[in-house]
Amino acid sequence: MSKEKIFKELIAQMAKDGDISSSEYAILIEKGKDLGYDKATVDLLIKLELSDFSEEDYNIESSGAYSDEDEEQGVYKFKSAITRGGAVLIPDIIIVDKDTVTYKKRNKNLINVDSITVPISKISSVELDISLWGTDIIIKTFGAGQIAGKRFTKSDARQIKKLIMDRQKK
Repeated sequence: MSKEKIFKELIAQMAKDGDISSSEYAILIEKGKDLGYDKATVDLLIKLELSDFSEEDYNIESSGAYSDEDEEQGVYKFKSAITRGGAVLIPDIIIVDKDTVTYKKRNKNLINVDSITVPISKISSVELDISLWGTDIIIKTFGAGQIAGKRFTKSDARQIKKLIMDRQKK
């Protein structure tokens, strides 16, 4: 990942709540200078990020989610955030499609991938444990225990919850 992409990801992470504090702003200005951006450019990038923030109009592509297949088919894949302390080599991955939720994680030996797939109709609740170091997603199911995804961004976690809840209504 390029330094510019990491910087834009940093801006997105800091702007997730719809506001950037003065200390966060100072950090962004300093990091922008390291990349050769002037204050006006950093301000513009922040303004663009903040103008896109809206719960109702939230675009899943801007959240770090990406789709392996066509978005029209409704398959969305979310990875735990490196910027929130998520593992680089063994990230948690949650895939939400129209009928199921799949949790994948490479095991600690980096050889196999552990995977759990649960039908959306069998999900009893989705809980978000929001902290300073990232948001954990706890998906409780009827009879199959629970899925616990660690260190997602707050916006990705909310989007996963929203996708699951919307699909349960159908």
